[in-house]
Amino acid sequence: MAVTDLKAKAGRCYTPHMSAERRHPKAAPLAPWADLALVGLSHREAGVAIRERLAIAPQDMPAAYAGLRQAGAGSGLVVLSTCNRLEIYVSAPDAAAAMAALRSWLIRRCPECAGHLFAKRGADAARHLFRVAAGLDSIVVGEHQILGQVKTFYQLAQQAGQTDKLINKLFQAALGAGKQVRSSTGIAQGICSCGGAAVAMAEKVLPSSSAGRRILLVGAGKMAETAAQHMLESRGSALTIANRDLERAQILAAQYGARAVSLDEGMAAIAEMDVIIASTSCPHYIVTQERLATLVQARHGRPLVVIDLGVPRNVDPAAAQIPGVHLYNIDHLETVIAETLAKRRGELQAAEDIAAELAQEFCTALAQEPAPKDRRIKCTTASSL
Repeated sequence: MAVTDLKAKAGRCYTPHMSAERRHPKAAPLAPWADLALVGLSHREAGVAIRERLAIAPQDMPAAYAGLRQAGAGSGLVVLSTCNRLEIYVSAPDAAAAMAALRSWLIRRCPECAGHLFAKRGADAARHLFRVAAGLDSIVVGEHQILGQVKTFYQLAQQAGQTDKLINKLFQAALGAGKQVRSSTGIAQGICSCGGAAVAMAEKVLPSSSAGRRILLVGAGKMAETAAQHMLESRGSALTIANRDLERAQILAAQYGARAVSLDEGMAAIAEMDVIIASTSCPHYIVTQERLATLVQARHGRPLVVIDLGVPRNVDPAAAQIPGVHLYNIDHLETVIAETLAKRRGELQAAEDIAAELAQEFCTALAQEPAPKDRRIKCTTASSL
């Protein structure tokens, strides 16, 4: 379908009585020389307590791929690990066997995840990845960060020699679809990041009469940056950014008129803050119950809103028991997001239709391709997308 046709489609009004076939085109078979298997879980199937146990940091990917290879996962592999999901995509001549291998490997890592895993194969798995790349399966629907994350984890797999022809074509097409959905619809309007949703949640929880709010961002990554952007709209707020890498905090602080401090200085400053938004990749609690309880004593009853966006979590869940502390994790953002999502229903349906049609076209085209002479052959690199 031409780009102009997709843009015209996005501009139409989509109604609830649209046929199921139109909303979800029938799955087309994948290539006769390989099939696609997907096993994983997301925020839809499991809470953060389960997701954080399966999360894999980029630096741990080599060991994860070695384990998956040993388990007999398949020919091509990509592991996608974000705050919302842990998904493994595999190309294999026998998708059923590949799904069984993936499931067993995940359950060995976290036995409690067994009842939460989902599995998809063939065109259904491809369509799922297209929706993920477009931001349609995220906690914050339309979020822009997920497209970069899909690209990053695909590149990691490609650089490690884990991808093959089917996986390369799949991820390159999905990345292109994610860009097309955003350029053809208004799906990214309104709150479209976890950082923005966290700021909106803090505004809802704090008393409307409170002014001059003091806000502490723990971490200086993408989520912290989007939170800082939204903070600029909150007049009178004083923003402090604490990070283990002080230079990174200083760079971010300079962009948004904030104060940069070390992580230890940030922890000490909690006694003065009204809001804490934590979003680091640290594998253990940065804010413990004991530390927070000690600092809260100096607040003389003032409420403290703590929003933990980390997966694994950055704040000890037991901190919610401290009087005056209102603790939320990333899963709690859905209540705030639902309000802005209601205003984008038409754009959401347009985005769903475009992603589905592009996935269908990909599957149809792939089914007509000949088997590669070398199943592990590399295609165009992700950096060119």
